[in-house]
Amino acid sequence: MTFSHGAAPERTRSSPWLYVVLGVVLVAALAVLGFFFGGALLTQATSRATEADETVTVGSDESAVAVVAPVGWVIVPHYFGTDVVTLRSPDARLEITLQVPSQPQSMVDASEIAAGEASEALVEDGLMPEGAMAAEAGGLFWIDEAPKEGLSVRHASYEYGQAAAEGQGAPGVMVGSAAIASAGATTPNAAVRFSASADDLDRYRPAIAQILESIGGPVA
Repeated sequence: MTFSHGAAPERTRSSPWLYVVLGVVLVAALAVLGFFFGGALLTQATSRATEADETVTVGSDESAVAVVAPVGWVIVPHYFGTDVVTLRSPDARLEITLQVPSQPQSMVDASEIAAGEASEALVEDGLMPEGAMAAEAGGLFWIDEAPKEGLSVRHASYEYGQAAAEGQGAPGVMVGSAAIASAGATTPNAAVRFSASADDLDRYRPAIAQILESIGGPVA
């Protein structure tokens, strides 16, 4: 007895380029996830509370500045470089972020950039509607001070929410810039822009002032 065999179905072959493209997409996706989540985990892992007053350097080379983190404060380094450092108060209700610009900036320009960055961060965190702070930026009351010889500070404050509880002020942010000039210098040697956010801005003004007044040139 003989059997007739039909033609075997043709097997579809996948193009090797398909696997290459899928591999590239997978690697890119993992890289993005690693950048955001891995960096955040690294930031948390390297954050530490000071056991004594500690001088922290922000930036590098000639543009670096130094700031003193008081005992008990948490130093939060940013995983993408030393140009940004955040100091968090022991009760975790106040955060001060200092950033040395990649390019020299005037105090006015640096202050306005700090205000814009603070506004964007508040919008991203859902703490205020988009454009709210931008609408007020032109009306911010800027204050220029010289807390000590060689240090100039320009700052303004903005309250972005209602009081959280009776007896507690509104949450807000102080933004601005600081410039350091060595003795006899006609122009600043270094500058840094900053933002300080707290759930009761008025209550934490003395702590903010303490941090800003500690800004100086980097320790050799």
